[in-house]
Order: sequence, then structure tokens, then C-alpha cells
Amino acid sequence: MTGEDFAAWLRRERKRAGLSQARLAEMLLVGKNTVSRWETGAQEPPAARKKAVENLFSGASQADEVTEPRAGYGDSSSLVRLSPDERRIIQMYRWLLSQSENSE
Repeated sequence: MTGEDFAAWLRRERKRAGLSQARLAEMLLVGKNTVSRWETGAQEPPAARKKAVENLFSGASQADEVTEPRAGYGDSSSLVRLSPDERRIIQMYRWLLSQSENSE
């Protein structure tokens, strides 16, 4: 995907997902201006970040499957349910961590 193609694709997918640039930036751990530059084609994201963006919108992940946190034995009152968006954020975070560990 070329820079211009990526920019148009990112803008379209972000809007399709109902995300603001600020919310997407939050999910990707970057600034809102960074997302804006990516969408205008003024800046190309680093390869690892670009892959994370593609994974986020494709629903794919190279990270381990995220499982829901478990409550202590016999205690179901503190069981936490993760939304699909929260699962994707955790998957992306794990993937980004693995990429930064591999590059060191």
C-alpha cells in the first residue's frame, strides 16, 4: 500500500469505525496530529505502527489471543468483561511491545 493509498484507506476506515482522530490516536498511543499527518499523506507511519493500524481495522492480530481477566477463586463479583475494542487495544499493545523488544 503506497503512502497516498494508506492515507485514504486510514481516513475511510477510521470514519467507518466511527472513531475521531483523537480517539484513534489514543488507541495507537500517538498524538492526534500524528494521525492527521498520516491521513493527509504528509507523513508515513513507521512499519510497525502501520502494521498495527492495519491489524486494528482488519480485526487481525499477530499478538496472542486476549482472554478476559479472571476473578479470584470463588469471587465472580469482580469479573471484568472486555469489549471488542478493548480486546483489540490490548492485542495491539502486546504486538507493539513485542515489536519494540525485537528491535532492541
